Amino acid sequence: MVNPTYVLVHGSAGTSRHWSAVQRELAFRGHRSLAVDLPGRGAGFSLAYHLQDLEAFAAQPSPSAAVTAADTIGHVVDTVKRVRAHGPVILVGHSLGGLSISGAGNEIPDLIDRLVYIGAQCPVRPAAEYLPEYLKGGFLSAIAPLRVGDPIRQGFVRMNWRGATAEQIAAMTAGLAGDATEAGMVLTLATTQPDETLGQWDPGYGTVDKNTWGRIPRTYVKTLKDNACPVALQDMYIAEGNALTPDNPWDVRPIDSSHTGFLADPTDVVDILAGLS
Repeated sequence: MVNPTYVLVHGSAGTSRHWSAVQRELAFRGHRSLAVDLPGRGAGFSLAYHLQDLEAFAAQPSPSAAVTAADTIGHVVDTVKRVRAHGPVILVGHSLGGLSISGAGNEIPDLIDRLVYIGAQCPVRPAAEYLPEYLKGGFLSAIAPLRVGDPIRQGFVRMNWRGATAEQIAAMTAGLAGDATEAGMVLTLATTQPDETLGQWDPGYGTVDKNTWGRIPRTYVKTLKDNACPVALQDMYIAEGNALTPDNPWDVRPIDSSHTGFLADPTDVVDILAGLS
């Protein structure tokens, strides 16, 4: 593959900035990349959130409530179309970003040269059916005390990351990035978006399509220290994908990383990405 562009799609509560270390390492090796900001970025970073006026924060509406799966997938599709005018595209998704790149693969398989999932969701069945496996990792239970309001009633997820106690930060570190320092986790929380779309609870994401998504070469990067997208769940995605498309199985690459550790120390994941070009 000659001179591909790596299109990088962030996960839940993330932004394009979370890919900065990965992009820097790709650039050092002579590769072009574009990190996507999915619709609704910036939602929840209000004065009430900053000042921890929790009553006002809880009452504020969110633009995330209006963002649908179709909006999110459409944004990725439009990005790929623009980038594809300049050469091959390797579309990379992390965590919740897997739903978006799967949707793009369903819609525009001929414009994507390879899909790469890094500790990412890739449901063959409805995404919400995998929730029990997620719960086994412990991360969702660790962040539950920080949730503000009822996501289903609100139409979006709101988290008070800024209000986390030392004990909650320790629990989140264990669940999300066991290889992170306390200072690193605090920095991550400072740049993590308070408001997020319903994600896998939005039925608009659907499932992967054997006849479109199933034609695209794909790589799954297994994050072996992951407690947010547990290894058993990643193995489930891989096995179900292989059963769906036995003639186009996953290329599986393990890395010794937590769910987000590779974003801070990207050498191993960039070794894999660079080798795909």
